[in-house]
Amino acid sequence: MYELEGVLGPSIMKFVDQHVRSLLTWDVLVFFHRNPDAVLDLEGLSSRLGRRVDELQPEIDELAKDHILQCAGGLVRYKPAPEMRETVGKFVDACQERGRRLALIALVLHKINPHGA
Repeated sequence: MYELEGVLGPSIMKFVDQHVRSLLTWDVLVFFHRNPDAVLDLEGLSSRLGRRVDELQPEIDELAKDHILQCAGGLVRYKPAPEMRETVGKFVDACQERGRRLALIALVLHKINPHGA
């Protein structure tokens, strides 16, 4: 894992460790970072991401607990604090670079299945 920190940097490593529970969380974060003014219900978000509502609900709940998303009246919106918004931006930027994206995928997959092959 130390070589990943050299590729990703400590702030992104910490962010992934604390907030990116799955590849679906990754998709949600990228969507809202790219569409910061989006206000959607779960059905709308599931349609945009091509995922089922029952898959999305736990991810949205966790991101709301982490104060990255805000859920009110059945609607979900992107409401991170300024420093968190900056960190999410660094994460999304890292997703755009092939070597860093591969490192992120490895990190998230290891987190999902730490004893896997």
